[in-house]
Amino acid sequence: MTLNQTCEAIREDLRRNIYPKSYVILVLYRLSHFAVTGSKLRLLLLSPLVVIYLGLVKWILGVEIPPKTQIGKGFVIYHGFGLVINAESQIGSHVIVRQGCCIGNNVTSDGRKTAAPIVGSGVELGVNALILGPVTVGDNVCIGAGAVAVKDCDPDTTYVGVPVKALT
Repeated sequence: MTLNQTCEAIREDLRRNIYPKSYVILVLYRLSHFAVTGSKLRLLLLSPLVVIYLGLVKWILGVEIPPKTQIGKGFVIYHGFGLVINAESQIGSHVIVRQGCCIGNNVTSDGRKTAAPIVGSGVELGVNALILGPVTVGDNVCIGAGAVAVKDCDPDTTYVGVPVKALT
């Protein structure tokens, strides 16, 4: 990721978010992502920033978004507490998440880790919504509060329940 792309993503994130806590989380995430996805020299020079990001965001603010996670621009966090996103997840642009959401992999009964979810653009997750395992969520999907997605979700659809079911 280039510095221009990082700055563009930061501008779009700041434009779409309304909470100062979200500003802090996302600006530090974007700069840390820039650091860890570049050269070893870049990482070395920006490593203090990554340490500050991990300490402040993970331990104090209660949000786990590893710097290597791929998140498109315009990411929105409402009331970001208890938010957990797997480092291997891929998230499109203009995605909205709320407190308690988890986007992560599963562990099978024999102890193997599954792949992490791929989330399309324009997706909105309700409070405590979970996307777990090798799931692909299409563009413009809404996953309701408390819903658990363990299967693929078709684009332009609203899902609710445990496990999720499409609203018709």
